[in-house]
Amino acid sequence: MKNALLSFLILLFLGSPAFAAPLTEREELTLSLNQLSQIEASLQRAQQSARTGNNERYYFDYPRIRSDITTLRSGIEHYLTPARAQPRDTATLVGLYREEKTTP
Repeated sequence: MKNALLSFLILLFLGSPAFAAPLTEREELTLSLNQLSQIEASLQRAQQSARTGNNERYYFDYPRIRSDITTLRSGIEHYLTPARAQPRDTATLVGLYREEKTTP
């Protein structure tokens, strides 16, 4: 009985997702595109929350981060489905999303 239980546990452990085949580059990049969509949805919710009673000195620059996400998405999509060899867009990410509010 102990051997059967031990054999079952070994098979269960070896068959666990930790030993699953690693994802291919294409699968990882596709997952990244899905995550970018989730980030955009989260940013949309955060922006809607920020509109209600935000009297902070600094604000999060939502248009800038959306632009960066668009740049990331287009780069990944271009890599995954290249039409033909074309010059690359050399746009760089800004990375600074905190802006100081100006007082009138």
